[in-house]
Amino acid sequence: MDSTRRWRALCAALCFVIALPLVAQDFNLTVGKHEVLQSKILGEKRDILISVPHQTKPNMPLLVVLDGEWTFTKVAVIVDHLVSNGRLPPMVVAGIVNTDRGRDFTPSFNGGEFTHGPADQFLSFIADELIPQLAAEYPIGKYHILAGHSNGGMFSLYAFIRRPDLFQANIALSPSFGLDDRFVALLGRAIANPASSPRFVFLGAGGDEEADIAVGAMRFAKTFEMSANANLDYRYEVFPSETHGSVGLRAYYRGLELLGGPDPHLSYGPARYLSEAQRRRHAWVRRFGSTFDDDVLPRYSVALPMQDALATHERDDLIAAWQRLRTEYSDDFRFDPVERQNLLASLEARGRKEDVARLRALPGFAGPNVTGNNYGSDVDLKTGLVADLPLHGSAVDLCHPASAAVIHGAELAPDRRGRENMAYRFSGDGASIEIPKNSDYDNAGSTSVTAWVRPHKPASYTAWVSQVGPRWGSQWRLGFGPNPASQWGATIFGTRWTDYWVDGDGLPVDKWSHTAAVFDQTLGELHLYVNGHEVQTVHDLGSWGSSSGPILIGAQRDDGLFFNGDVSEVRIYRRSLNSAEVGAISRLEDAPSTAAVASEFKGTCDVSPAQ
Repeated sequence: MDSTRRWRALCAALCFVIALPLVAQDFNLTVGKHEVLQSKILGEKRDILISVPHQTKPNMPLLVVLDGEWTFTKVAVIVDHLVSNGRLPPMVVAGIVNTDRGRDFTPSFNGGEFTHGPADQFLSFIADELIPQLAAEYPIGKYHILAGHSNGGMFSLYAFIRRPDLFQANIALSPSFGLDDRFVALLGRAIANPASSPRFVFLGAGGDEEADIAVGAMRFAKTFEMSANANLDYRYEVFPSETHGSVGLRAYYRGLELLGGPDPHLSYGPARYLSEAQRRRHAWVRRFGSTFDDDVLPRYSVALPMQDALATHERDDLIAAWQRLRTEYSDDFRFDPVERQNLLASLEARGRKEDVARLRALPGFAGPNVTGNNYGSDVDLKTGLVADLPLHGSAVDLCHPASAAVIHGAELAPDRRGRENMAYRFSGDGASIEIPKNSDYDNAGSTSVTAWVRPHKPASYTAWVSQVGPRWGSQWRLGFGPNPASQWGATIFGTRWTDYWVDGDGLPVDKWSHTAAVFDQTLGELHLYVNGHEVQTVHDLGSWGSSSGPILIGAQRDDGLFFNGDVSEVRIYRRSLNSAEVGAISRLEDAPSTAAVASEFKGTCDVSPAQ
């Protein structure tokens, strides 16, 4: 066969292979469902397009979308995307398909006032037939949103004027009638009227719209700006280069994104510590009446705002500050006895006995005597130890000897003293050790992790020790940064991953180093150590959640990446160690002066009796 024939045969074979999936697979993709509502008010049947969340919640908001045949699909997809990413509460979307758009959307005037007309009948249809029918079928609450574009955007503003209590939010894109002085004046009067409940209005327009729409939208925007109403959250945005036809997708997304947005970040008071997710929950409770979520978000220690109170004017009324935290922020901070005791211990270590006495006198502050972080100089290598993994000939956790570890390709290797089979080697290609999950590992508070490591081929984001989170990914990990030759450190997961890297010479290759990460969640600090010496302190450590997930040696769960090197003597504490304790661990079995400490340390753990 000559070269031309071979080329033709190869092309034909490739075309056949490529075409097969297109012929064999037939996907019918549907967004939402279709219902028909017989309207007595309008005297006709109306087609309604419905999208319902995959997991419904009680009292969900209802979003009514005008021009359903054109707009419903894009809005339903936007809502699904925002809901799936925690940016919007789950909601029911209902798109009304047109029968006579001009009749339904156009207001009627008598002089300078609105008069009852077809648009009011359409509004009554929504209020008295559509919403009650949807409420009977789906678990929607009393928060209703009306969204429309062009004449539909104008009608959303018309509904804002005519039925101010029907919708709690209005989205009006490129609204018409902005050049009508009567409409503008009536809108201004409606804005100035006191609202019975907080309301949200988003007004959007394209930057390349026709002149009448562009000027009209700006007139509406000025009307909102000039008519002050403390109970109205109003936003106006122009989308550059978007035309009257193209603006919808971006503007609907932006309006709904703002509707579900968090409270603004504050630089003072307890709220300054809140994560975006916590601020979003506060906004949702205020706006929609619920968080629609039962998950417990990661929380900072109450020690942080209480320290601020001691350092500010709130010091003069510490009781009021304490009570405010327990009422307004009860779900945002950890108030458990360990955190309160840690705060007292940290103040005592700094000689602030007067502040300690003031805190102990607060109602409900003093609690049972518990052991937490060590802010002194003494060395106690037993308290708080929940995982002791020497990796000497086996992968047994001495704190839980009955718990069987799973070894995935890791091989025994010499340790830092050259003793055979006293460490484990990891190839960087799937080798790891998994220590099964255990309730003793479950800790949303301070944690300390120490390990001897000998990297062979440092690779970006590979970890020598980590803990699996409650759902997926790592709760925390100790490993290399994006530039492994010069970066190593710790990563935690709260509502997102946060990295804390030591930048410099990096860890030496093919040499043993003792690494330690001390996560002090009470004071919001991270201390990183090499060979017993602190090399970095972070003062804005993020909060994290609680996980009893497995401990991984030589791996992290986030990206399927694996450590290339040797690991030995991993220890995990559910408290923060002081620098003396980290130094003592780094010297264990390495100097005669610490032999007694080593003897006391081996095999001692602070675990629950059930374990």
